[in-house]
Amino acid sequence: MKILLQHIRTQLYLRSLGNWTANPLEAHDFQHSQRAIDFAREHALNGVQIAVKFIDSQFDEVFPLPEPASTGARLRA
Repeated sequence: MKILLQHIRTQLYLRSLGNWTANPLEAHDFQHSQRAIDFAREHALNGVQIAVKFIDSQFDEVFPLPEPASTGARLRA
């Protein structure tokens, strides 16, 4: 199993910062979803999702990442 970051619009996978590939075998494997989430947030990657790839592709899953909340936003009761 591989944990990848995938650009939602282009469907490309992150190879390295600023470098994307159509081949999931060439993409960076984060090995854990939290590492992928942290990387996306630290580098302000918007429009990405987590792609979980298995040897048998019928079990592949994608999970969109929520857009970070605005720093000026306030919750109201």
